[in-house]
Amino acid sequence: MKTLTFFRKVFLFCSLGLFLTNIEAQTIITIDNNANSTTTYTTIQAAHDAATAGDIIYVQPSGTNYGTVNISKEITIVGRSHSEPGKVSELSTVSIRSSNVTIKGVKFGSLNYSNTGTPQAPPYVGTKIYECEFSSATYGPFSGVNFVDDVEVRGCVITGTQTIYSTASNLLFSNNIFANTGINSYVTLTLVVANNIFRGTTSVTITNNDPADGTFILFNNMFTGNSGSNIFVNLNTGPFNLSNNLTYNFGFGNLDYQSNATGSFTETGSLNNTNPLFTDVDNTVSQSFAGTSTYNSAFRPEDNLTLQAGSPALTGGGGGSEIGLYNNGFNFSKLGVPRGLPTLDVISYDGAVPKNGNINVTVTAKAN
Repeated sequence: MKTLTFFRKVFLFCSLGLFLTNIEAQTIITIDNNANSTTTYTTIQAAHDAATAGDIIYVQPSGTNYGTVNISKEITIVGRSHSEPGKVSELSTVSIRSSNVTIKGVKFGSLNYSNTGTPQAPPYVGTKIYECEFSSATYGPFSGVNFVDDVEVRGCVITGTQTIYSTASNLLFSNNIFANTGINSYVTLTLVVANNIFRGTTSVTITNNDPADGTFILFNNMFTGNSGSNIFVNLNTGPFNLSNNLTYNFGFGNLDYQSNATGSFTETGSLNNTNPLFTDVDNTVSQSFAGTSTYNSAFRPEDNLTLQAGSPALTGGGGGSEIGLYNNGFNFSKLGVPRGLPTLDVISYDGAVPKNGNINVTVTAKAN
């Protein structure tokens, strides 16, 4: 246990010490619910309640969930990763009641917005969710005006339906993996869905619930799956404009677009039923990216979704750009290690030392 405690202290001190070069005016609050932890806070809500606007909460990796949080302050929550084995920082439900909230490198359950009991009135502006894995999310309540504005979701693995109400505006979903799920939107005029991969097993559903608001535009995305028969992207209600997207079934059927009776769509520049030529995927491993079962980003570490030199997706996007996760040089982190922060690992150490003796440790570090 001493070794584990020492590792956590070294990792936290070094990585956050480097991080602090740009945020000297902010306070970092650490939560750690591991055995023998000496931190003051062991739940995310307790750390939030002790924070002031502008603070950063660092969530140590742990096998135990840190609970639910109602965010009513302008804070940043940073974890170690959402899927790296043994280094996952996990929360439960996240409820946002403030502007300027950033969450990165964390696995959590669901996301919602609420003004119940909050000291700050909506609109809540400037939500940033980076390198997270999470399930269902609701952006804004069903009724009302100007509730949520300027939402950015990038570099995430999303496992549940994203519902976007007309009380939300200026939303960007880019460079994400939607794993066996889709989007249900009541607003399209200020919604951008581009450079994602929608990974389905039998289908993926995209719904435009308010056609009067405009056309739902999907561009530079990939739609993939693995089935012994045809797979469909279900386009409900509509209208939709599909531009420079790619579809591919790693099994034995096709992957096609399908609209319901009230849906309509136009399609240009598509690479339909075209192998994207990922650097390394295996369609025989069930939970891998190209597998037949529920996607688990940690299940096959070899999965590499960058594109081979001969991939048609490298120049198949709008204006000759790349389709998918790495468009415009985006650094997608499959395991959810936050971009822009250093990560450190202890790779060797003395097994035992005498009292008041010195311990020799070898540390590796890399920038993300």
